[in-house]
Amino acid sequence: MPDHPDAAPPRIRDRFVIGAMTGTSLDGIDVALVRITGQGLSLQAELLQHHSAALDPLVPQLRAFSQQQPATAGAVAELALRFGSLHARVLRELIDRTGCRPDLIALHGQTVFHQPPVSWQLINPAPIAADSDCPVVFDLRQADLAAGGQGAPITPLADWILFRNPERRRAIVNLGGFCNLTLLPRATDAAGHCEIQARDLCACNQLLNAIAQRAFSAPYDPDGRNAASGRTIEVLVEDLAARLAAQNAGGRSLGTGDELAAWIDSVDDEVAGCDLAASATRAIGRTIAASIGEHADEIILAGGGTRHRPLVQTIRDHASVEVSRTETFGIPAEAREAVAMAVLGALCADGVPITLPQVTGCRTPAPVAGVWMHPGAIPQ
Repeated sequence: MPDHPDAAPPRIRDRFVIGAMTGTSLDGIDVALVRITGQGLSLQAELLQHHSAALDPLVPQLRAFSQQQPATAGAVAELALRFGSLHARVLRELIDRTGCRPDLIALHGQTVFHQPPVSWQLINPAPIAADSDCPVVFDLRQADLAAGGQGAPITPLADWILFRNPERRRAIVNLGGFCNLTLLPRATDAAGHCEIQARDLCACNQLLNAIAQRAFSAPYDPDGRNAASGRTIEVLVEDLAARLAAQNAGGRSLGTGDELAAWIDSVDDEVAGCDLAASATRAIGRTIAASIGEHADEIILAGGGTRHRPLVQTIRDHASVEVSRTETFGIPAEAREAVAMAVLGALCADGVPITLPQVTGCRTPAPVAGVWMHPGAIPQ
């Protein structure tokens, strides 16, 4: 019997989606279990649990490969498999801890090369699909690249779903290997996402971590304590700020070759490591704050760089608006990208394009993204 014409449409059940992210800083793998209510651009997302794990012992190989050091096909295939197996173990820990069988897993993979139209997010998803026994969506940038886009930034639509506000313009600033920015308009109607602006700004943790590796023989500067103990050298600040401003003005996504290692090499070896770190921190924080200017009523910080206290303080010192972190909205700063991946995965499952032509430069309408792996039989 057909439904009564006045009957309410059946409620779509909630979905449980896990997003997984590793950034260019190689500081760990983050996975987030997210409850998705609704479908498409009207969906709502709630973080249920977040889990992080180290990438050791794969970091040296991943770093060497991302720095374009040569490797055999066999070595690359083995690295992709081990990386996928590591994801499977970390995801299994989250699944067992929560007792929740996911409906979908969305993977970013490790960006080992990015110079549009060529980009590679390395991962072998097969161990993940086999262990979780649920669909896996991955390789989310390629459709945008094939449609003439930059493939990045990839999170702005997820930022709109997670952080939009009807009264305030918000700037979501990801302090990752590269800093990227999403400018959210006031969400006064359902089509507000068409006014989202986003772009990569400048090198961030990639540069700060490279300084830590050179000056302190450490993978990164914990809490920015070395930078906090140094003094800024104005000539270094101005030189780096000019290079960062050039990146910011380039109108393109940043990737391989944009780490600004040449700036570190240009600094006199007699400059103390703490002073080098302090000067770089000042230049990066100042550049980020200036890029936002009067374009937002509030700045929300995310990413691993939020643990770098001098960097966060520099942004606060130079910003003209309130600065907070994603924790204020129930999402730990280090979990934001994993949550965003879960949201993007759900959108892909709903047939919604996840990139925005005004952001990536892809053709209109934007393509639906994602490569799928289904365990067992292909669903009908």
